Amino acid sequence: MTEPATPRPPLTPRHWPGWLAVGFLWLLGQAPRGLGMALSVPLGWLMARLMKGRRRIARRNLERCFPELEETRREALVAGCFRALGRMPFEISWCWSASDQRVRRMARCEGLAAALDAYAEQRGVLLVTAHLTCLEIGARLAALDLPRAGGIYRPLRSPVLEWYQNRSRGKYAEVLISKRDMRSAIRYLKGGGMLWYAPDQDFGPKQSLFLPFFGIPAATLTATARLVELTGCRVVPMFPRYDEASGQYVVQFHPALENFPSGDSVADLTRINVLLEVQVRKAPEQ
Repeated sequence: MTEPATPRPPLTPRHWPGWLAVGFLWLLGQAPRGLGMALSVPLGWLMARLMKGRRRIARRNLERCFPELEETRREALVAGCFRALGRMPFEISWCWSASDQRVRRMARCEGLAAALDAYAEQRGVLLVTAHLTCLEIGARLAALDLPRAGGIYRPLRSPVLEWYQNRSRGKYAEVLISKRDMRSAIRYLKGGGMLWYAPDQDFGPKQSLFLPFFGIPAATLTATARLVELTGCRVVPMFPRYDEASGQYVVQFHPALENFPSGDSVADLTRINVLLEVQVRKAPEQ
């Protein structure tokens, strides 16, 4: 197991807020699952009242992406979004502190053979996913069931949280690569590794094409196709979700994309957007 060389920050006053946050996350990680789920409901309600700007954004996004829905249905999705956000601190904390056995009791993989078959080709595998609220559960379970699993991550502003995040993820990820270090990502894929990658981000017009997403032109990262062009890796879609009916998290792997990239960047990246849109429609609130 490897992790970025993040030194342990000292216990100086300027780091106290970060250490308090780490202590809080550790405490949440010790909470029994039933208690965590129960506490996530009032936490989600509170977040919906305090994060008014985010609530407006959620409403606007739903208006644009789901204009066919009645307003009452969209409001129900907004409420569901904040319930999912209320679960997220517990999900992250469980992943960073729970045993493998505990994680397996709360989550399961489906379609794992698709990822293993792609890995067997020894070309490297790009696990394309998205920033769903339970993304950490997906990463943790994937690392348990896959022979080699690393991830691209965003560095945090707080040195303490950055250290705790990388230390925790380093226990189950073979490698962690900053989004600013694409050369390492390319080397890892060329070496046959499997890399968790979420392209649903906006890094500016120089790194994007504006392509349809829910019928709306949206900044779409060109790096998704570029990584495959440079490494010859396979692309396996992987999406986690929380299944309310069973109370379990499900990490779904899909068959590797064929003829990707095709040489037509617009067609390839539109294909990724369609893939993401299909998954969003299954659980918009997550």
